[in-house]
Amino acid sequence: MRSRRMPGLVPALLAALVALASAAGCTPAAPARWPTGIAGAQITILSGSDTSLSPGSARLSPADNGMYQQLVDYWNAYEAPTYGFSVKLDVVPGGATAEHNEMLAAAQTGGKSYDIYNLDSQWVSEFADGGYIRSLQGRVNEADFLPGPLHSAMDGSGQLYAVPFTTDAGLLYYRSDLISAAAVRRLRNFQAVIKLAASVMHHQGVTEGYVGQFASYEGLTVNALEAIWGHDREAFASNGTITDPTAVKQGLEDLVSAFRRDKTGPQIPAAELYYQEQQAFGDFATGQAAIMRNWPIYYEKLAAGGPGTVSVKKDVGFAPLPFPSVLGGQDLAIASGSTNPDQALDVIKFLTSASAERCLYAVGGFPATMKTAYTARSLPSGPVGNHRLCGSKTDASAENGEFGKAILASLSTAIARPSTRYYTEFTTLLESQVWKILSQASQGDPVEVASVVSDLAADLRAAATGHAP
Repeated sequence: MRSRRMPGLVPALLAALVALASAAGCTPAAPARWPTGIAGAQITILSGSDTSLSPGSARLSPADNGMYQQLVDYWNAYEAPTYGFSVKLDVVPGGATAEHNEMLAAAQTGGKSYDIYNLDSQWVSEFADGGYIRSLQGRVNEADFLPGPLHSAMDGSGQLYAVPFTTDAGLLYYRSDLISAAAVRRLRNFQAVIKLAASVMHHQGVTEGYVGQFASYEGLTVNALEAIWGHDREAFASNGTITDPTAVKQGLEDLVSAFRRDKTGPQIPAAELYYQEQQAFGDFATGQAAIMRNWPIYYEKLAAGGPGTVSVKKDVGFAPLPFPSVLGGQDLAIASGSTNPDQALDVIKFLTSASAERCLYAVGGFPATMKTAYTARSLPSGPVGNHRLCGSKTDASAENGEFGKAILASLSTAIARPSTRYYTEFTTLLESQVWKILSQASQGDPVEVASVVSDLAADLRAAATGHAP
């Protein structure tokens, strides 16, 4: 005899089973499959400029020098016949602002022209909250990646919306012929760095104690955040508002002090108010600066040497920053408007595979998002047969095991920028206020840092709700 089903019993049982599975820590079921896509389609990636330094000696396209394009070329030569679709890389020139503007414009029009965005990590939340990229939760093996880079690929709620492609963390480069490694290990904040730099000023041609990135662009936000985080790594909330005004004040005062003129001159000259990464590298490489804050990729440029440059073997030391670094890097996300999301995910998994990550680090000079990339000692053949995936010439940084350890140490304490959809507003406000007070200090004008922090706090509270002044 068929039993009668009581109203509401089945839903109640299902709810109980779901709760029981959650309590037992069961893995959630894989998300529903996406649309299959169009056979023979071309997957298009929109990316910023490729800044890899030494793409090796076995390029598939002799005219191309970028690791991004080399990996795409490999796919088209060896993977496309199996998968049935090709890949195209479109590059936006002109730096981070131009990249952000073009990607956002493409996304806001529906995003059908592009399948994958290679996003700077600080833009992931903005694109996720705007509905411009697809959630990848449950579709990627998260255990493969280092925690910091993986976190950068999530939105503010912790949902995965991208896959870490490259990562970055600042390093401290110093004149090892003038400064001991022991002295560097004792450093704890930006103020201590400046004090150490001052101790070797005007010694053997050194005219700058410290060189960083202080022009009015994203690099200034990075340098300011790091100085502040030396006092409190939680000085800003995830939405970009200030939670510790005292730490913000202390960090900005450290910067102002370094730019302020005194009897011996500033530790950071006014010219650095117009410095980006390349200008900072130039002063350090030619022996003018005692200490430099810069990204790992500049080790390869130092190793390349040249007339008038310091010797990376005799005169240059490196270490993690003595305060938390800003976490940099780029993440691959699938455009919501893509009609081929499954194929796009196949491409992303290839580009972020262990073999590709090893190529990006050992040959292209990009810090890798997987720990295995730093411990490998050989360059991988490609997934198809024995075809080489990247060039045969490794970077000097990849040959130096201690350098890899320094990158990993810096990544282990690095902090992602605020994960807010209004990050552009956050960085614009912080950068403009900081540049103004550093300019005033360099001219000898009085600076009311406490007042600046108060105004900045109010502006950032407005920005966090989309009402930036």
